[in-house]
Amino acid sequence: MKNQYISMLHDGDRVNDYFLAMRKDLRDRSNGGKFLGSSLKDKTGEIGAVMWSNAVEAAAAFEIGDVVHVRGVVGTHQGRLQVRMEQILPLRKEDYSLSDLLYEPENTGAVEESYGKTLGSISNPHCKALVRSFWDNESVRKSFCRASAGKKWHHEFVGGLLHHCHEMSCLAETMCTILPELNRDLLLTVIFLHDIGKLKELAHGFAVDYTTQGKLLGHIYMGCEMVQQKMKEIPDFPDRLKMEILHCLLAHHGTLESGSPVKPCSLEALVLHHIDDLNAQSAAFSRIIRESRSKAQEWSDYLPIIDRAVWAG
Repeated sequence: MKNQYISMLHDGDRVNDYFLAMRKDLRDRSNGGKFLGSSLKDKTGEIGAVMWSNAVEAAAAFEIGDVVHVRGVVGTHQGRLQVRMEQILPLRKEDYSLSDLLYEPENTGAVEESYGKTLGSISNPHCKALVRSFWDNESVRKSFCRASAGKKWHHEFVGGLLHHCHEMSCLAETMCTILPELNRDLLLTVIFLHDIGKLKELAHGFAVDYTTQGKLLGHIYMGCEMVQQKMKEIPDFPDRLKMEILHCLLAHHGTLESGSPVKPCSLEALVLHHIDDLNAQSAAFSRIIRESRSKAQEWSDYLPIIDRAVWAG
């Protein structure tokens, strides 16, 4: 039974519990030896870890994604909590509970049902056929509803991709009320498909990480390839609609610097980009605020990804 969760840890605490091993780096010490850098995760968060003694032997005992039992002490390094490990050993499946390690919102089943109804409300026959070619495939839908939307930043949990798209669709409905010239069917279609390539870009196991294919090609390219293949299988799929959908997918990161090969040039592409970014950033901020408040911190730790700390109030 797990007793210590990462959100509960404070400077000076003794650690004697199990976690997911998310990283394993053997690095050189100034004295010529090696030290082990790692990070540990459970359903409440992630924390860095380091081992100074017997690092080579310890690293050989486990792999990234293993569930490991750790003994050590919590300290502070560069303003962040860190576990100074004394021992790290892999566990057998019968020695841990996945529910302690992987966070999954309790309402994921309800969200899947609600999102299915939203997708079912698409009336354009070609958009509907394209969406159903993915959603009605039981294996694809299961993968979609279990996938994380990212590795660390936003919706980084089991079912995160489903929640992200569902929340985006809620924002889209409001935008369609404000801007009646928006093509609702098109917008809902590209929201569903904008990150479909992440089913191949990321390995959605214990430790979410990028696949080799994902590192080399990225989810935008792979998603467009998946969508184009489905379009070929739908009789008389309109060329103009194909172009509109693919443009939205290609442009959804907004700028060339952010990874999109083209900038948004249609209203639907522009709205897709901004509601994607709004939902991602606000979800990440909300998580960071919760984690900071659980540690009684008014400000989060400094976050290099956004070059600032977040005020938890």
